[in-house]
Amino acid sequence: MSASHTHRPLPILKDQQARASDPGGHVWLSASAGTGKTQVLTARVFRLLLTGVDPGAILCLTFTKAGAAEMAGRIGDRLAAWVRMPEPELVSDLQALGEDPSPALRARARTLFARVLDSPGGGIRIQTIHGFCQSLLAAFPVEAGLVPGFRPIEAREEAVMARDALAEMLVAAETEGREAPVATVGALSLRLGEGEAEKFLLACARAPAAMAELPMGEGVRPFIRRALDLPQGEIEAEITAACSDDAFDVDSVARVAAANRAWGTATGGNHADVAECWVEADPAMRAQMLGDLIGVPFTAKREPRKYSPKLLAADSEYADLAIEIGEACAHLLGLRERAAYADLLADALSVGRDYAVTYERA
Repeated sequence: MSASHTHRPLPILKDQQARASDPGGHVWLSASAGTGKTQVLTARVFRLLLTGVDPGAILCLTFTKAGAAEMAGRIGDRLAAWVRMPEPELVSDLQALGEDPSPALRARARTLFARVLDSPGGGIRIQTIHGFCQSLLAAFPVEAGLVPGFRPIEAREEAVMARDALAEMLVAAETEGREAPVATVGALSLRLGEGEAEKFLLACARAPAAMAELPMGEGVRPFIRRALDLPQGEIEAEITAACSDDAFDVDSVARVAAANRAWGTATGGNHADVAECWVEADPAMRAQMLGDLIGVPFTAKREPRKYSPKLLAADSEYADLAIEIGEACAHLLGLRERAAYADLLADALSVGRDYAVTYERA
């Protein structure tokens, strides 16, 4: 089968495509998917070769191995086809690239395949960005602070190494009688799931500069509390104090209870029971009951309920009182939740710092 039957003619480059493929200019090409970026880049490579550029001086970088393979295939196939392509079709290809198909240029086009094959260093380099960077590091390992002869770690090897490092850290903590790291990894696994907890620790290991910024000793909790604008003391004590008669509008809770009792429905009765119990309780018990109390004025999403006209008839200020109570409860519950999050995060970052050291050693 002749080359003419196996290769479609090169598409004619128009307007901006033709300008972008001209090797005489420095070009930044931006276009959406499927608009022919690879086609323009391969055309640029053909035109560089046609102007006499040494194939070994051309470097093409792509994001993916598939992209590199496709580009290499397109260029190699076309150059091989040009060797024996019938004259009219070769003229058509050169014109499609925007070149003048003179006899001299046609003759050169037919030699390019051999020139690329004979080029020292294997001809045109078409690599992924990762592959190119790796080759640079391999060429200058000492300057890059790497051991000569290094190789990149495979994803599977890294996963095994990461798990071994975690086991080593936990065994060391148990041997030394330090319970916090083991408890924290357990709490993290409950919160995130085992896989995500390991990902969190790995993220810490990959950010040694950030880990180095954390304060040493017992200083991580205060540091995170400050960053999240939380009080430093015992949070439950703060919440309990905020539930005292002096700090919380207990009279409003009593009025809301009375209005629900007057409403006379099952829901009203339940809400009245909760609010009355809350008023009667001591501040410590009130702090524990905030999750119940907020259910009187607010929905599960912590938004004001649709209050019955009978409730509003029982107390004309019911809506204002209810929203005020709901917001006070939401603030205190939010404080508790944010503090629990902050303290778990602080503990997790402390363990993450230990893990980063173990991982780096590995």
